[in-house]
Amino acid sequence: MYVGGDVFSVRAGECIFLPRGKPHAWLITSAEIQKIAVVIPGGFNDALNKLGVPAGRMEVPNDVDTVTYGNADLTETIKVFEQYGVRLLTPDEISKEMPEYPVEAFLS
Repeated sequence: MYVGGDVFSVRAGECIFLPRGKPHAWLITSAEIQKIAVVIPGGFNDALNKLGVPAGRMEVPNDVDTVTYGNADLTETIKVFEQYGVRLLTPDEISKEMPEYPVEAFLS
């Protein structure tokens, strides 16, 4: 977990607090993850609900045309999140606010 300028390793059974208004991100380094997120206030959940659509199938898509975070146009996502007080950082902002986060690995 990256929280502002701090870096934390979170293992099974542990938890971390991510304060509102402080930049945060995670880098999953294991092949599998299970998490429980408690989001208060619930506005963030409202944004996710507004953006969500039912799954077309139960299998994880793996075809070339699948839209993922890496190839999606996030313009509408950014607008919806901003309506609920959530701002996604640009790569330059990530580098400044969370200098330890390996942002360059996701830009190629």
